[in-house]
Amino acid sequence: MDIPRIQHLIDLLARSPIDELEIEESGWKIRLTRGTGSAAMTSPVTQLTPSETTPRKATDTAAVPQPVEQVIPSPTYGVFHISSSPGTPAYVKIGDVVEAGQQVGLVEAMKVFNAVKAPQSGRITEILVEDGAEVEAGTPLFRLA
Repeated sequence: MDIPRIQHLIDLLARSPIDELEIEESGWKIRLTRGTGSAAMTSPVTQLTPSETTPRKATDTAAVPQPVEQVIPSPTYGVFHISSSPGTPAYVKIGDVVEAGQQVGLVEAMKVFNAVKAPQSGRITEILVEDGAEVEAGTPLFRLA
């Protein structure tokens, strides 16, 4: 992996809504994280011995399905609102079941209100941003399971 390639990856991360990028290539592994001001490059990947890579038997561990969680991101830069106006009930609260396309909040930018909608049906498990907080496009607002 050469310096121009790494610089290109940094530029891509800066322009995208993702917060972290990890790439493994030609025995090198690089992880770039937004907001820390640094990129970490590690030494060549260590090869694992067969005993370390041998999968366990199914009887060793119980297969417990993990719920798939999704983050509902901000559609744009602005101020996040959990309700349509101060003093009115919130669109959603933790534990609410929502349908795909249901409005769960608002982002206000220059007196224009942009609806925040659930991308899929599920249950609100966490509200990640406080009402009235300034957010950027792509900022995670809710966790949906």
